[in-house]
Amino acid sequence: MRIVFVDNLLFESTEGINRYTLQPHLGLISMIAVVEGAGHEGLLFDPKVEVAKGDLKLDESLYWRIAKGVLSLEPEVVGFTSLGCNFICTLKVAQYIREWQPELPILLGGPHATVLDRAIMSRFRQFDVIVRNEAELKILPVLEALASRSFFGIPGITFRMGGQVWSTPGDPVISDLDSIPIPAYYRYPIRELGLKSIRVDAGRGCPFECTFCSTASFFGRKYRLKSANRLVQELDQLHATYGVSDFSLTHDLFTVNRHKVMEFCEAVQNRGYTWKCSARMDCVNEDLLERMSASGCRSIYYGIEAGSARMQKISKKHLNLSLFDPILNATQRLGMSATVSFITGYPEELEVDQNATLDMIGDCFGRDSAALNVQLHLLTPEPGTELLTENRDRIRYDGHISDFNFPSLESDDGAVIERNPEVFINHHYFPAVLSRRRHIFVTSIYQTLYSLGFPLLRYMLKFYRGKLSVLVDAMRRWVEHGNWNGPCDGALIVEFLSARHGEAHHLTGLVRYMSLASKLRSLTFDNSVICESNVQSSGTDVYQLSSWTRIARRVPDCPRILEHLIQRRNEAPPASLLRQRFDFLLQMERAEKEVVTNFALTAPSVAVLEYFVHPRTRKEYESDFSKVTGYPAAPLAFIDALIDRGVLKPLASRVN
Repeated sequence: MRIVFVDNLLFESTEGINRYTLQPHLGLISMIAVVEGAGHEGLLFDPKVEVAKGDLKLDESLYWRIAKGVLSLEPEVVGFTSLGCNFICTLKVAQYIREWQPELPILLGGPHATVLDRAIMSRFRQFDVIVRNEAELKILPVLEALASRSFFGIPGITFRMGGQVWSTPGDPVISDLDSIPIPAYYRYPIRELGLKSIRVDAGRGCPFECTFCSTASFFGRKYRLKSANRLVQELDQLHATYGVSDFSLTHDLFTVNRHKVMEFCEAVQNRGYTWKCSARMDCVNEDLLERMSASGCRSIYYGIEAGSARMQKISKKHLNLSLFDPILNATQRLGMSATVSFITGYPEELEVDQNATLDMIGDCFGRDSAALNVQLHLLTPEPGTELLTENRDRIRYDGHISDFNFPSLESDDGAVIERNPEVFINHHYFPAVLSRRRHIFVTSIYQTLYSLGFPLLRYMLKFYRGKLSVLVDAMRRWVEHGNWNGPCDGALIVEFLSARHGEAHHLTGLVRYMSLASKLRSLTFDNSVICESNVQSSGTDVYQLSSWTRIARRVPDCPRILEHLIQRRNEAPPASLLRQRFDFLLQMERAEKEVVTNFALTAPSVAVLEYFVHPRTRKEYESDFSKVTGYPAAPLAFIDALIDRGVLKPLASRVN
């Protein structure tokens, strides 16, 4: 039997960039290993790969094109996994498959389906069976029962029979994770994608009781970790097969059992591998961090969630915030980078709580940015959580797309989500003490601020009592007084600073410069191509300023000021640097992603570049440039140099 397992189309929007993490879904390739061990054929379809390659677009054609891609593999069974943030995509793809092949069995699993199994099966008929919780022990019995549709003897599944939805009792967890076969990494295009790091399933289960988190609802509260020998066996096999030496150990709380972590460190040391993991700050200490670093750990993800002791208690995270600085200090001192993640939008959160979170984040900007990533997310209702149970009757929907929730692509996506709040709970929100508008603004403007970089953020905060909360609140109040109706982007910050400090102030110029650089880094494709049919001068060479460039007008010597802020962070930039004004060309280096080069411009050079903001031919340039700009036309060799550098983009080829 051929089973095609379909991964999530999951992306994270950070600093305005849609980032697709191209890694095999560990649960799906684990099941592929199980079914292939029993003589079946298991295939993996990852739509993220197709989107990243450009074969799928995030438009109204996405769902049916994914369905076509799945069916092109000629499955006898299709198995989906899904998260709540992108369940609309899974639902629509399965709907197309059901319409085109009504008899093809469609299975569904994953955290979202586990908790909302009956609601999903009752409302949407495209799914035949939902496999709840961990599926490795259930997938083979489900496949064997498909012919007869007799599922009652299989624990922990939900299915439809006789027009009714049935659920069998029991949600068994796998106590001995070493008993699961090594996942079928060979079913993922690791070599083709040139992956330099690979995720490895290190363990499952969470013994903590955070009110907002659904991890325990899926994996249970029993903390389980693979043995050190088994983990190293997987790393060795991946290294031997793919030459990979860097690994991400997936477990929300890798370091809960100190003894097991020490065993792993001892087993993996001296192999030359590097690895990363997730941990609570109260489940590590300096001794353990030293051991982890010595054995190859290079990065740790810490979920902090709130900078307020009051919210730590209310959310039952119960993290002692006095650990934050010493643990982060030790992590960075030992040569490991860190990600610290925060959440705002809790129903009970007060202004003082949100400000405490923002200021803890703002304090991080004084650290080494190369070794620290600081996240701020908007709270999302998660099924199976205590927070949702207590607030289920209060949830609301406003269509806002957060940094994780999937965008609406087909015309009825929003209506489907709004009509089915129980199933699409992740797209809703909790009414809170603080306004929804405030929560959206704070999390949105943070993404834009963060894109400016630590050195500039440190400097900006000097003008706002050194506190991120003061800066954010000043911008929020300015916006709420009707000064801005656009998105929370760099233009908002520039306009705010211009109103607050003046258009000519060096801080306004610095932020304008860095906002342009950030815009370039956010580009994922070249959108400067114009259809030849839209170019008036057919049959001649037509050029336009590339979308991979930006012109910063009348700004300070931003490169030198930023260099000063990096090297002498405690010294104010020299007044002479702050007074001078320049024009710069910023260009994204296409060969080196997210690298922006800048060039100082003369006034005639600016005139040339601004002339080519609109499509122009060489003939037009030679005949009209002087009339339009008042400057003599530069030699055509200069135009050719701009073309060679990629500053100007040819739009049509000369017809000889």
